[in-house]
Order: sequence, then C-alpha cells, then structure tokens
Amino acid sequence: MATALPVPIWRRALGSGIGLIAMTMFASNGMRIVSTIVLTRILAPSDYGVVGVTSAILMVMFMISDFGFGVYIVQHPQGDDPHRLDAIWTIRLFRSILLFGALLLLSQPIAMLLEKPEMGIIIASTSFQFLLDGGSSLASYTAVREQKLGRLSTLDVIASVAQTMFGIILAILLRNFWAILIANLLGGLLRAVLSYAMFEGSRRRFFYDRVEAAALWRFGKTVASAHTLQIMLSNVDKFVLSRLFPLGTFGLYSLASNLAGAPSMFTSLYPNRVLLPTYAATARERPEQLADEYYRTRRLTMIGYLLAMGSFVGMAPAVVHLLYDTRYGDAATFLRILALAPAVALNNYAAREVLIVVGRVKTLFYANIARMIWLAVAGSTGFAMFGPMGLIVTVGLIEVPVMFYCWFALAQSRLFRLNEELLMLAALGAGIGLGLLCNNLYFAFAAHLRQILLAAMPHIGHHPLH
Repeated sequence: MATALPVPIWRRALGSGIGLIAMTMFASNGMRIVSTIVLTRILAPSDYGVVGVTSAILMVMFMISDFGFGVYIVQHPQGDDPHRLDAIWTIRLFRSILLFGALLLLSQPIAMLLEKPEMGIIIASTSFQFLLDGGSSLASYTAVREQKLGRLSTLDVIASVAQTMFGIILAILLRNFWAILIANLLGGLLRAVLSYAMFEGSRRRFFYDRVEAAALWRFGKTVASAHTLQIMLSNVDKFVLSRLFPLGTFGLYSLASNLAGAPSMFTSLYPNRVLLPTYAATARERPEQLADEYYRTRRLTMIGYLLAMGSFVGMAPAVVHLLYDTRYGDAATFLRILALAPAVALNNYAAREVLIVVGRVKTLFYANIARMIWLAVAGSTGFAMFGPMGLIVTVGLIEVPVMFYCWFALAQSRLFRLNEELLMLAALGAGIGLGLLCNNLYFAFAAHLRQILLAAMPHIGHHPLH
C-alpha cells in the first residue's frame, strides 16, 4: 500500500491561514510600495493631498454604516443559509445606494467645510466606490466562514496588482491626482466582478426579510456605534490637518499615513480570518481552554510582527530616503510617529475578537470611548502646546489607552496573562532598538558612498544625489 508523501514545511506554512494572510499582505504592500515609488516621481505632494482627503471621507462613510456584516455571517450558527445571505446582501446593497446619494449631495458642502471648494467635483466622483462595494458578492465574508482563504487571498492579490498597474499607466498619461482616483474605481470594479467569478454559489438575489433585518440591527448597532467612533477618531487628524496644512504638506502627511497603514491589512485580516474562527470554535467546544488558545495561537506571530513593526518605526527615515523622491523627505518624521499605532493595534484587535466570542460585543464601543477620551484630552493639550505636531503624536499613540482597556476587559473575562502581554511589549521595544541601529548604519553607509563618488567624480557635486 502506497504511503502518503510528507508535505514540505514551506508548503504547509503557505497553505495555513497565517501563511496566506502573510502572502496577501506582502504581495499587496509590495504593489503599494512599487506604486508609490513610481507615482512620487510623477505626481506632486499636492496630488497625494487630494487623494488623502477623498480617501478619508470614503472611509468615514463606509465605517459609520458598517453593521458588522462579516462578523455576523462568520459567527452565526446558520451563517451559510442562502436566504439569510440574500437578505444580508440586499440590506448591504440598499446601504451602498444611500451612501452614494448622500455623498453626491454633500460633496460641495464637505469641500466648503474643508475650505477647499475646488474639491467638490472630486469628492462627488469618488461616491461611485459605494455602488461598486454594494454590488459585489459576500464572498469576502462567506469564504472566511468556510476557510477558503487561499481563493480569497488570490482575489486580494489580483485586485491589488491590477489597481497598481492602472494607477501607474494613468499617472503617465494624466500626470495628476485623477490617475489614482480612477485607478481606485477600476480596482473596485475588478474586485466586484472577481468576487462572483471566483466563488461558486456567490450570486445572490433581492430578498428583504424584516426578521433578519431586525436581528442584524440588534447585532450590528453596537458594532456600528463602535465603528463610527473608531473611524471618526482615526480620521479626525486628517480632517483637522487638511484645513491647517496646504495640500503639499498634507500630501506628505497622507503619504506617511498610507505607508504607516501598510500593516493594516494584516492587523485586520489576521484576527478576523484566522483568530476569530479559531476562538469561536474553541468557545463552542472547549470553553475552559479559551485563555490558553488565545495566547497560544497568536504568540509567535505577534512577536514576529512586533519585532518587524518596531524596526519599521526605527528605520522610518531610511525607508523614505530609499524609496521616494527627495520632495517627500519630510514625510519621514510623520511616518515614524504614525507607525506606532499599527504596531500596537494587532494586539488590541486580537483581544477584540476573543472578547466578541465570549459575548462582550460592547468592548468595541468601550475601546473607542478610550480612544475618544485620549484624543480629546491628549490631542487638545498637545495641539495647544506644540501645534499640529502635538496632535500627530497623540494620533500615533492612540492605541496605547485601548491596550490598557483590553487588558482590563480580558482580566474581567479571566483571559488575561500579564507575562504574555509584557513579552509583546518587549518585542516591540527590541524591534525599535534594532531599527534605530539599522537606520544609523544606512545613513552612515549612504554618506560614505557619497564621499567616494564625489572623490571619484567631483563634477557630480553640482547634481545632488537623490
């Protein structure tokens, strides 16, 4: 009788949930970096300022109307029932149509509020993103429930690569911010089409169910309230700074915020697609082992992530110097500060998922209350004392009070272990130290290389190296 050949470790790693999430993140962020390397040499910082404003508006409207469709489908005992999925798809489509109409009507008032009236038509054009999202399938949710992460990751990568190529080609042709805005719409259209083409049984029909709508409302109103607070808090800096900064400076801030947000795909997908299903299954089958499972399943991943993020914080100036045109050099200061938030966020999001599983759905809301208090007190104080930079530092540290709240909530649920949490903080500190060392080595090497080139070819002194 033939024996099965052992599966190589590398193939098991890639096929695992964490491996697929990591592959998706590296591919998507690789495309993001390639895109910004090219686009910052074609477009001006003010173009990134325009894109930053419109992206913040879209994100706010998406999140304040999010009733936790994905979490509802994944955790519901009958989350795969076709009639239930039809009802959820219909509700989500109605929401998207309402958002589309609202942004069309409010585009000019929003532009006037930001003291940039010329942006009215630009903001209105982005409203079509809502229709593309509402018309897509529920595959991004049902695939998580069914653990079809490989196919879902493939969709993410294809859409990311295509959107990057659209952006580069359009930037070469148009030479302004419209290149990115149109590329975003084309990427959203492709994602919507693939969400049906790549997943069998993903087609839905109009079906309004009052009972299901009421159940979704009961579940989602807390989620929506939490998301409203979270997204308003996470974008308040952009709205304030878009008024205070000229578009060029705000473009630098937007670029830094975009780069700092590169890990956000991992911080959202890993807890939702990998940890949440695991915690939900453990809570149903072995509830007494949930605390052990909470820390065991995430330990190595968290340590690796925090080491990497700490290094990213420390090396922020070297990253900007290496990747971007010299016009964008001042973005390094913003990047070093803003990257602290996603460094801490993964730990908080993992705690959020396990607390939802044990029935503490209001944790989402209370965590955002902590963010709001921090931003109101520390943000206003920092702004009064240090101006815009004081607000930016407050934003970079916004996940710290949430971390302490999550510790408290975990302790109340008998899931908290201080030694595990301190290990995570130690990994972040070690990463920052390593990043600072590598940053100094990079600039020392760059300066030494410049001296060698100047000595060999003195005439290049009239043409500064970028």
